[in-house]
Amino acid sequence: MPEDDRNIYKTCRELAGYTQEHAAELLGCSVRALARYEGGEAFPSDDLAIRMDALYTNRFLAYDHLCQTSQVAAALLPPVEACDYQTASLRFFNLLEEMEAVGRWLLRSAEDNRLDEQEQAEFETRILPVLKRVGGSATEVRLAAGRST
Repeated sequence: MPEDDRNIYKTCRELAGYTQEHAAELLGCSVRALARYEGGEAFPSDDLAIRMDALYTNRFLAYDHLCQTSQVAAALLPPVEACDYQTASLRFFNLLEEMEAVGRWLLRSAEDNRLDEQEQAEFETRILPVLKRVGGSATEVRLAAGRST
């Protein structure tokens, strides 16, 4: 999620304008522990990740933390890209036209309450990728709206 493959914890701290020392003090952890999280040597506890999220005012941190530390979350949650509210909103709006066609397809295919082999194949190759993008895009809007920047 962070640009240039940097660690999300470090990226968010720097974007929020905190030094490692000041952030560690406000978070109630040691500078060494924070350095380990930012260096990818360990993951902070969920409790500390929530405090980081609040301090850095960046909802993408909590989302990324969840995906990195939970196999269930990583398998179920859509991939997202950290972006600003305007970018997230425009991406979502641009998907609406594509989603209209998907909605019509879903209505037609649901009439008999089952997917035959051909419908299943189309669902997997054409419909599901759009649904995943829409889910990820909607999540980006929600996370970006939670940011203070």
